[in-house]
Order: sequence, then structure tokens, then C-alpha cells
Amino acid sequence: MARFKIGDETDLALCATLKHEFLRCRDAFETFAASAERMIMQGENRSMAFTTYNAYARFIHHLYEFLLAATQRDRQDTKQLDYELADKYLQGIAQRVLNKRREAILDGTAPAWENHISAYPEHVPPEFASEFRQVRNTAFGHAKPQRHSLSLTSFYHRYHKFLYMLYADSIWMWGRVDDDFPDLGEITAFSVLIKNESPPANPEANA
Repeated sequence: MARFKIGDETDLALCATLKHEFLRCRDAFETFAASAERMIMQGENRSMAFTTYNAYARFIHHLYEFLLAATQRDRQDTKQLDYELADKYLQGIAQRVLNKRREAILDGTAPAWENHISAYPEHVPPEFASEFRQVRNTAFGHAKPQRHSLSLTSFYHRYHKFLYMLYADSIWMWGRVDDDFPDLGEITAFSVLIKNESPPANPEANA
């Protein structure tokens, strides 16, 4: 599986995966936001830091995976990117989203709650995409000894505004859920219930 066309079977399957991955990202972000609020209001402790860290690490992981899958759809190619090309694409996506937000502020079309233009630099830090990938790999993707010394706090303070912009930019298309939850194939068909199903046919029965 590699090249595909928009609207074909592969594309429809990829779109279901994109929807699933973004909803996972949304769930992780909402869990993180609620835990972070409790941390601010009630004070910090190790247990709360553990819970908040885990939620933020999940948010980073699912956002990263969602963006890579979205890149596959833009390229109409499911071939996995090497890390250097993935960094290049994610850096470009982040810069495009930042430009769009700055332009909306400058031309007066941004919502009333938007931050002042001074909150957004002209350029995404050049190391953003590579650090995004490395933190995703260490904080959630792989159980590495480096996790013990990785400062997710430092990453949050340096790059959260860019992660949030990437997240918010995709909510309108991928984060909406109507009253009728979307059909995501075997994802939403998952069940732990024992169901009455006909046993598989015995090919030797009619021999």
C-alpha cells in the first residue's frame, strides 16, 4: 500500500484513522487540561504530577501521529516518512498555522478572545519539529531510560503554544462529534460481549 487517490478505499480508511487519532488527541488534551487545572487550584504533588504528565504525553503522542497521518493524506501516499522528512513536513505545518493566526490578528479577522500579536513570534523555532518527535518518542512512544531525565516541563513552556495551535487548527474538521457518533469500522465495532454468532462452516462437512 502506497499511492492512493482522494475518495478511494484507502483514503476512506485513512480518514477513519485520522478521525480516531484526533479524537484520542482531544480526549488526552481535555484530560490534561482538567488535571492541570486541579494542579493549579489544589497545589502540586507527585501523584498529580504523574497524572498530568501522562495526559500531556498522550496528547503529544496522538497529535504527532495525527499530523503524520494527515501528511500522508496530503501526499496521497501511505509510505512512511524517514525522520528527517517528517521533521521537515511538521515544521512546515507549524509555520503555516502560525502564519495564519498572525495574519488573522493583523487583518482584524481574529476572534475577540485572541491573544495580542506579541504572543506569537514570526517564526516557529527551528528545532521545534525535531524536539516534538524526540519528546513524543521518549515521554510516550518508547520506554527509554532517558525518560527519567527528560524535562517535559521545559518542553511545555517552550513549545506548548505551537502544539495548541496545531491542535486547535484541526478541531473544526476532525474533532467534531454529532449526536450520532461516527462509524469508524472495527474501532467502533469493538466489543467485549459474547455474541451469538454462527460457527464457521466446516469445509469437510460436504466432502
